[in-house]
Amino acid sequence: MTADPKARMQLKVISPQKLLVETEVLEVQVPGLDGYLGLWPGHRPLNACLGKGELIYKTVIGREERVSLRSGLLQVANDKILVFTDMEEDD
Repeated sequence: MTADPKARMQLKVISPQKLLVETEVLEVQVPGLDGYLGLWPGHRPLNACLGKGELIYKTVIGREERVSLRSGLLQVANDKILVFTDMEEDD
């Protein structure tokens, strides 16, 4: 992880129906199978399964946004976060 306050990550959240989120973020919290995972710029590469909960991210203007998830897959590499998921609201 980096201490650079100007560091950013690219977040993309995709459901089978549509692209849910595509934005630049400062940090992301995701519901892992054993609890929440925190992701910040400079995070090491990671592949993980996601559980039910909320994906929470902070935009570059400091606004906190949330997406409800039922399950999913996460990939982190080179300050890019890719989430494939089912939306909780679509049931």
